[in-house]
Amino acid sequence: MHRSPLVRAADGALLTLGIVVIAAAPAAAHVEPDPSRVEPATEATVVFAVEHGCDESPTTKLTFKIPKGVKNAQPVAKDGWSSTTRRKTVVFEDPASSDLVEDDEFSISFTAPNRTTILAWKIVQRCEEGTIRWIDTSDGAENPPPRIGVGKDAPEEHEEEPESEHG
Repeated sequence: MHRSPLVRAADGALLTLGIVVIAAAPAAAHVEPDPSRVEPATEATVVFAVEHGCDESPTTKLTFKIPKGVKNAQPVAKDGWSSTTRRKTVVFEDPASSDLVEDDEFSISFTAPNRTTILAWKIVQRCEEGTIRWIDTSDGAENPPPRIGVGKDAPEEHEEEPESEHG
């Protein structure tokens, strides 16, 4: 079957676009909350899926800043990890050597604020070698914090959060 030069050019453009989209995928958030939406004034448990360590270095500690308005935040026990609530943070720490180089999950239970808002859970991820700060709430941030909508959907990663300077 003979294809016209225009069809071949369109196929090439689609292939190039696909490669660009795949190459851009690593810029997406690497800590994902589930669920990403909760109702105001309700008790919730959110699972934060941490997709990787620091390059090839395993994670040894995760410090979650408790967003303003959240009450009674407590870590859910995780085998092999110690967990505590200190001041305005929830901390998961692996007292022994960690195997978290790739996917793992950490859960936090809390009472959601009474009002409709967006919660940015800023996280500092410490590894045997290196640190990743999931704290940049600016538009297009490389390491954005996971966001949970309270009474509304959390903004897409490319949308700027209205209260980003207050978190």
